[in-house]
Amino acid sequence: METVNTTQQPPNPNSPNGCWARHGYRVERTERAMGSPKRDIYAPDGTLVLEDSDYDEEMAYCREHGLLQPATA
Repeated sequence: METVNTTQQPPNPNSPNGCWARHGYRVERTERAMGSPKRDIYAPDGTLVLEDSDYDEEMAYCREHGLLQPATA
């Protein structure tokens, strides 16, 4: 029987998932019959900020709202 590693690494801090987790946003993933899951992003106050978003839309939102960490040299 094959052993499965169930340990998850935390998301990269400057990825969309890292931004959401760090700032208290909630990500709702809804499976579809075909294709990738639908991702809706909710602000900490419960407001829907992105609906059916993709990586580029999420990164743009993080940049526009100052959610990314500063780059280190």
